[in-house]
Amino acid sequence: MSFVETSDELLREVIQPRKVDSHKGDNGVVAIVGGSRIFHGAPYFASSAAFRVGADLVYLGAPKSIVSPLRAMAPELIVFPLVDEKLTRGAATAFLKWLPEVDSLVIGPGFGRQSIDGAKKIVSELCLERKVKVSLDAEVQNIQIYEIVRGKGCVTTPHPGEFKRIFKRDAGETLEDKIKNVKEKASEFGITIVLKSNETVISDGESVYVTKISNAAMTCGGIGDTLSGIVGALLAQCAGTQVRTVEIAAAASHITELAGLRAAQLKGYHIIATDITNEISTVLKPFDRTQ
Repeated sequence: MSFVETSDELLREVIQPRKVDSHKGDNGVVAIVGGSRIFHGAPYFASSAAFRVGADLVYLGAPKSIVSPLRAMAPELIVFPLVDEKLTRGAATAFLKWLPEVDSLVIGPGFGRQSIDGAKKIVSELCLERKVKVSLDAEVQNIQIYEIVRGKGCVTTPHPGEFKRIFKRDAGETLEDKIKNVKEKASEFGITIVLKSNETVISDGESVYVTKISNAAMTCGGIGDTLSGIVGALLAQCAGTQVRTVEIAAAASHITELAGLRAAQLKGYHIIATDITNEISTVLKPFDRTQ
């Protein structure tokens, strides 16, 4: 089955030049909703990655119990304390009333298992009413959410276990099987799927990309959240352009793997998610340009 391997050339096509006279907000405004009392690091990883890609502003909605450490770890973040420990409909309503205009939404990092009613409300308003593209992660990767974002140029980033939970089907053992299954489900639900594995498969149901950069060091927690943040930043920066969502998602996969490879070259099998985030700027600097 045919596919295109992700490459630096793809990054040159996806990464947008900056205007010489650009101002705060011109290079991407990202909203992120995630975290829980247990999984407090996930929204931090996603937010930090979005900033390193070059997003100007990141608005984060997180449970109030973890807001203080998040603010301490990343003072550049604009953090909104969700009124409930989990994302209830009431918490979602309050967040939406506060949230200004954004270019993309990342929702789900660190949620843990909970009702998706609040997530459905946020995704519905931002995707359907404000026309914002969405990156879905963790428990928010759900058939009900996929129905909301069908055909809206949104991204979901399951690992094989999540793929099986969502679609009641194994992702496959061989690359050919993975491509077949990802392409089929992406077409069925009108979304772009990024199946995270040692050979990451990305498809919107028509085009297929594969990231083949192999790196045994990338097994630590938080790398999926980092990928989600990169996707969110690129979705924001490419808003209003002709760049396709599948190309954005494939570029995000390539960036994550390149940054992970650099981190492993420096630290071997002893990396953590922030090591990968810290290499994003080095990976992307050669693609910086203005117009």
